[in-house]
Amino acid sequence: MLRVTVLGSGSRGNAILIEGAETCVLVDAGFGVRTLAKRLHAIGKHPSQISALVLTHEHTDHASGAAQACRKWGWPLFASRGTLSALAESTAGCPLGATLLALDRSTKTAGFDIRATVVPHDARECTALVLEDERSGERVGIALDLGHVPSALPDAFRRLDFLIVESNHDERLLADGPYPWSLKQRISGALGHLSNGAAAAFVSACAHRGLRGIMLAHLSETNNTPAHALSRTRDALRRSGWRRDALWAAHQTRACGPQGTSSLNTSAPVQLLLGF
Repeated sequence: MLRVTVLGSGSRGNAILIEGAETCVLVDAGFGVRTLAKRLHAIGKHPSQISALVLTHEHTDHASGAAQACRKWGWPLFASRGTLSALAESTAGCPLGATLLALDRSTKTAGFDIRATVVPHDARECTALVLEDERSGERVGIALDLGHVPSALPDAFRRLDFLIVESNHDERLLADGPYPWSLKQRISGALGHLSNGAAAAFVSACAHRGLRGIMLAHLSETNNTPAHALSRTRDALRRSGWRRDALWAAHQTRACGPQGTSSLNTSAPVQLLLGF
């Protein structure tokens, strides 16, 4: 069974633990090693149990802890060519032995088949990821930072078992909020972040009978609320005919961990077990 635990998601850091039949992979390390270890401990895991780190891109809220974590715990790092290049130019640097994440074919590591799709964001080469557990065949799609949905992404995200997608801002809250106009333009622009409306449309396009759960991630603490994001996506899913009670919003400050909930409207912690 594929298990998905969001250790935290938002502008202050992102990390997602994917547990396959035999191994664990971490997607993004936007927290320092102490925070990563603490949040892993909270869900009964140790960093030594992670077999690989995969980065979506080089921005600090996704990669600030990557180099130190790889050195401390010996994690092999996988990322796109652009991301590895950007890391090499950064203060923290790129860990030795980092592996290029292929864009034209799958990359196999630690019992997972990983497929990356370039998405539009103001990073060197940001990617959305599909991780397939080789033993069970279960698939999770992760799209965390993108200004709009590129034409290749819906096809890449077909037949998922679980979906994690950015629902960064409510359009009205962003427009009326405290940010300067230039920052509002960046966030809502083609290389910025997905709005609730755009995320809802994408999620409903990905919905199918076999999709077991959806996590909305990277919610702005200033320009969004879980209620706004969940309501918009829930309405779109209902129109598409997807009726599962399996929609959640990720937290910034704690793992979506062992405490369970089945409420469609809640943002309380939940561990997502694919196989129910």
